[in-house]
Amino acid sequence: MTDPTTGATRDGADASPVQARPILTTQARLALRVLSDADVAAVHAAALELLGAEGAAASAAAQSAPSAFVLAGRVPEHDVALGAGRVWLTAGAATAGEAGVPERVRRLAGGDSVPATSADLDEAIRLADALPEVAVLAGPPLRAAGVPVTAALTHCLAGSSKHVLAGLLASVEDAELAVELAAAVAGSADEARRRPPISLCGGAAARDAALVFARAGLPVGLVLPPADAAAGVAAAPSTPAATAGMAVPASADLGPALIRHHAGVLAGCAAVQVAAPGAPFFYVADPMAAGLPPAGPQASLFQLAAAQLAAHAGLPLVAGGLRTTSHEPDWQACQQDAFVAMTTTASGADVTGGAGLLGAAAAFSPQQLLMDTEIFSWNAFIAAGITVDEETIALDAIKQVGIGGNYLGQRHTRRHMKEVWRPRLLDRSMWDAWIASGREGAYEKATALAEHLLAEHTPVPLGAEARGVIARIIDGPGL
Repeated sequence: MTDPTTGATRDGADASPVQARPILTTQARLALRVLSDADVAAVHAAALELLGAEGAAASAAAQSAPSAFVLAGRVPEHDVALGAGRVWLTAGAATAGEAGVPERVRRLAGGDSVPATSADLDEAIRLADALPEVAVLAGPPLRAAGVPVTAALTHCLAGSSKHVLAGLLASVEDAELAVELAAAVAGSADEARRRPPISLCGGAAARDAALVFARAGLPVGLVLPPADAAAGVAAAPSTPAATAGMAVPASADLGPALIRHHAGVLAGCAAVQVAAPGAPFFYVADPMAAGLPPAGPQASLFQLAAAQLAAHAGLPLVAGGLRTTSHEPDWQACQQDAFVAMTTTASGADVTGGAGLLGAAAAFSPQQLLMDTEIFSWNAFIAAGITVDEETIALDAIKQVGIGGNYLGQRHTRRHMKEVWRPRLLDRSMWDAWIASGREGAYEKATALAEHLLAEHTPVPLGAEARGVIARIIDGPGL
């Protein structure tokens, strides 16, 4: 049936305010390629050479890591299956560094971006939880002033029943608290290992935290600097890339950046597999983490190539995805995010992130989050491709109707009529109707829908044990 607030098609009865809304997903059938098989092998070999003596171990580690696993939600309806040929969306940054998590917010009322508060954080979490296109919540989607990272993580877990991808954990102490939270939310440490509600994505600064997660059986994406990074892979000088904790060519040439990033992912996988053999590990592909522009042709090419490299290594892919450089939720923001989202959804990526971000992740915008979900749903529909079989060809219905006939009375039409993609924000009305609506555009529609969702949506409540653990952590020392 069709959700009256989103216009999206979903199965089952309407959800009550405290029920989980099913995540919209699609089976990806396209796989855009920018590298030949020989190119992929050459880049992989170059990355292993860059790793030196550790190359063989890194390659073996990637082969030993599981190629498919689940990022669990607090309710099964919100489970995210990696390695299953589906594409999912993250609200906020799926990134390998702190630079991808904004400290500012452009509020629903408009105006310039301002430092984010705890209330802004809760609003972003609740809005993401209400949107069926959003499958994963970056933890946190923005950094609120005065809210430590572990406290922000508790906000995410309490305010959303979707999987939380932690992106700011660095210390062992914070990671241990997060593991304790995961066990409380899941019901036990063993259940958290079976159905992990939290995962971690980070760069070199998050190495120790990632190993804590891995030993607890929680999924990890980790990008580390190659052991002999000083040797480089190009003659160009290097500059530090804060987002990945590694040096990258200052010229940001795509080839060298791709090789170094691939080596960094393999190095991260090796470290995780040594600490916890068989631990779930995903390939992180963020242009900013590779020292490339966050949006534009290079970013798109990088994401496409990374998808092929991740497949070559046998690892699920979490892509940086939507990362516009525009400071407003405008034409530029949607144009940049649309092109990059096309590359991630149609390349075989499992997760694409960045929904709701502006200014290369300098600020979060609720309107942009709504617009990005529309962009994602469009591209995910394309990525699903066209299924050609006896049912979709519908030859019997065509014969019955004949040339110039009407298909509305056919059972085949009734079975499939709700599979048509419908926009919520893009206007397709006639001129007179648009004028009568007050010339309402996508921005105005996004504002109104966000206000409606925030007013009506109530997250699935946490259990008593999890609430107790959260209360203890918030009241604990240092928070």
